Amino acid sequence: LSTGERQRVQLARSVRNRTTGVLYVLDEPSIGLHPANLKGLTGVMDDLVADGNSVVLVDHDTQVLSHSDWIIELGPDAGAKGGTVIAEGTVGQLKENPASRIAPYLEPQSGNETPAGRPTVTHEWIRMRTSAIHTVQPLEVCFPKGLLSVVTGVSGSGKSSLVTDTIAPALTNAVHRSKRMVGPYRKIEGIDQIDKVIDIDQSPIGRTPRSNPATYIGLWDDIRALYASTSEAKARGYAPGRFSFNVSGGRCEACKGDGQIKIEMHFLP
Repeated sequence: LSTGERQRVQLARSVRNRTTGVLYVLDEPSIGLHPANLKGLTGVMDDLVADGNSVVLVDHDTQVLSHSDWIIELGPDAGAKGGTVIAEGTVGQLKENPASRIAPYLEPQSGNETPAGRPTVTHEWIRMRTSAIHTVQPLEVCFPKGLLSVVTGVSGSGKSSLVTDTIAPALTNAVHRSKRMVGPYRKIEGIDQIDKVIDIDQSPIGRTPRSNPATYIGLWDDIRALYASTSEAKARGYAPGRFSFNVSGGRCEACKGDGQIKIEMHFLP
């Protein structure tokens, strides 16, 4: 399943259980969804509310925001400059609030403006012919060099199969001589026009889902080394690895290093 399909399955399961009096908290459920799929998403949330539940979303999609009954907007910026409620109310109230930064985007757009100075399409391309990939038919696609290209489509239409499973690993193998698994393809042209491939996907940035930016930049290594350098740690023979979230003994065994204890709630009819 694609990311969008998996999220819709989870929501559909909640609706099927016909719960009532439950608070659902969804963290950006619109991620990975085509605008055509959002109508189904908002319909599921409407069903949850109609059954007597409450739904709280963290989201940015204007189509979802315009459908909501109440909006709380935080800001005005990120980090130390954020954490303030700059606007709150219905969609109509936000549109009348000059402090709201999302309000202008809730208005229907009259048309798409072409960015000033947009570069022209060159004659240099990366061309690829694929075989059938999962449920996707054989394709022939072209990506212009030196420009921003976007692959879009409804959930399950084959975007990830084409880009993440085929084009990215095929180019990585050709340029960096790696041995990644690649979706079936017949021919690829234009490899000589690139010298490096950087593939950023949705997988965790570390070895476990608990990884975070501190893991990526190596900050935890310094913190663990600091703990291991204390006199008590030396007396007990603790190495830096003892203080990892992923190692038994040094972590809290009650939560397994997650920092919270999850209790699955199995709703019965």
